[in-house]
Amino acid sequence: MSASACVAGQDKNRADIQALRGLAVLLVVVYHARLGAPASGFLGVDIFFVISGFLITGLVKAGIEQGTFTFRDFYFRRAKRLLPAAYVTFLITILCAPFILGTSELRDLTAQVAGALSFSANIVLWQQSGYFEGAAELKPLLHVWSLSLEEQYYFLLPATLVLIPRHLWLRATILIAIASLGLCLALIQWKPIATFYLLPTRAWELAIGSLGAFLIAQPQVRTVAGRLFWPSLVLLISLPFVAVGGRHPGLPALLICIATVVVILDGRLARNTSKPLRSLARIGDLSYSLYLVHWPIFAFMNNAWVGETAGELPLELGLAAMAASFPIAWLLHRLVEEPMRRARIAFSWSHLRQVAIVSLALAILPLGLVRAFASEVPSGTFRETQFGLAPGCELSHFQVRPACMTSTDPEVLVWGDSFAMHVIAALRSGAQASLLQVTRSACGPLAGIAPVERNSRKGYDAAWARTCIDFNDAVLEYLKTASTIRTVVLSSPFRGYLDGELFDVLVKSDSLYVQTHPDPDLALKHLAGTIAQIRTLGLKVIIIAPPPSSGFNVGACLERLQEEKLILGAPQDCIIDEKDYRERRSRVLAFLNRIENEGNVSVIRFDALLCDGTKCRTTLEGTPLYRDSAHLSDPGSALLGTRLALFDQVERLAR
Repeated sequence: MSASACVAGQDKNRADIQALRGLAVLLVVVYHARLGAPASGFLGVDIFFVISGFLITGLVKAGIEQGTFTFRDFYFRRAKRLLPAAYVTFLITILCAPFILGTSELRDLTAQVAGALSFSANIVLWQQSGYFEGAAELKPLLHVWSLSLEEQYYFLLPATLVLIPRHLWLRATILIAIASLGLCLALIQWKPIATFYLLPTRAWELAIGSLGAFLIAQPQVRTVAGRLFWPSLVLLISLPFVAVGGRHPGLPALLICIATVVVILDGRLARNTSKPLRSLARIGDLSYSLYLVHWPIFAFMNNAWVGETAGELPLELGLAAMAASFPIAWLLHRLVEEPMRRARIAFSWSHLRQVAIVSLALAILPLGLVRAFASEVPSGTFRETQFGLAPGCELSHFQVRPACMTSTDPEVLVWGDSFAMHVIAALRSGAQASLLQVTRSACGPLAGIAPVERNSRKGYDAAWARTCIDFNDAVLEYLKTASTIRTVVLSSPFRGYLDGELFDVLVKSDSLYVQTHPDPDLALKHLAGTIAQIRTLGLKVIIIAPPPSSGFNVGACLERLQEEKLILGAPQDCIIDEKDYRERRSRVLAFLNRIENEGNVSVIRFDALLCDGTKCRTTLEGTPLYRDSAHLSDPGSALLGTRLALFDQVERLAR
């Protein structure tokens, strides 16, 4: 999309390319508004990639063939046309952030700005995209990942075309496209987040556009494109409105990229003067500015909205964010982007120094704002991630790590998912606590069964579920030879095993795996079976239930309340309504009651201390108890452990 803002020449007046840009940015903006349609509006970014690859390759190709191409002029023109609008957007976002973002998100913004300025935002966001990281919807500069990925392609493209003979350009581009697509398809199931964000697995989309630039002059190619035009146009318009399953980028992205390049190669829409096309083309003129400004607006609203659909704004807020984006984009386009595009400014070292100074100032500014605003919040770290004993205790495969023990001869094994991690601080409050932590995010302590999240953004699909089952099998094998362990503590919210609206479950029977619908009886069978296996080893078992929760992000609400920031979608005091809690978590509460009675196992609950029959407190002695919608904060967990004498209860009640 960045190339579309800066390419001049024979393509700048093509109405079809302008209209495609308009279509792409509308798909993205409306998708982010969560209006229900287009269900796959994220495919607009794939359209942008193809357009950018086509335009920038044509520009570099023409410059080399005419003998006028220089790296200095190429990158200076790009900087002149792209950086002013981007830097203004970054500056306004940074200045608004302290008044809208909580301390946690404000700290996170520092890395986003650094990534945006260094054209590595996609790498930064890849590194920030873990189970415990802040939701993508809260990151004001999330969208810059695609611009950074494009710029990385443009750093490599000119050098590639300069270094290899011209008669090999087409073959080299085909090889790059095939290699990148092959890598994408090979890794998408195993490394979905890296595949989404990183250039090696996304370069094929830009390379398809580059292929279009090399092939457009060949009559036979134009003939084939003409035959495929109407199916491609229908696909281009309709596919984003279909809820495509699976991980992205996959087959839908490939189809949309091919359709885009076919429409560009055919070129008949360039001669079309219909009103719909002209309207799309006018939006295409604003596409770069609109893409820049729309997401910070959505992200700021997402931060203020801590309600049940956190990350997905209610209809009225989504419409408001979308409506605000257009006039702001128009102002940015008219006052910054267009004047700088038309300005007659030649390269000079003084201009380069000015860009460097502005970049450095933008990079430093968030650090100063974090110090100025976060320093006023004494408990501003309560929302930090809880891994338990150490970050390395969030395991991808089973192993016993020294950092995950409180003694060399641990007597209590804590087994479960992130809810087992967050009770570690509570258990450590016991003076004699001798713990071993074996935990894996989203993987509950049930042998032979694992949750499969439908349309998972973080990779919790059937392939992941197999690794969860393997992890739990390995824990049971370890217990057979763990001579010092006397008690096993299990903890999980168990939601993925009970909620048929969002999850399936993968069940292992002998060596076969079957994906089926969640069922309380099935979950109870596997949990009871797990407990029975533990007891056959002569060990005691106890379950720690999840704390009360509701339909809002309690931790974010408490942080915003403490910092006097706008709170939308939650009680202004951030206290949980007990009736609402019991209604929302009725499946889990009923499940825990059944396992307690039918499995003859004790369940330790936080409800007696936190709930009074009407409300459930979310702070205790001035300490925020939650870090997000359901997980305890580190100080909150430690305080509850002391008040409940949790480790002593485990020792006394386990059986």
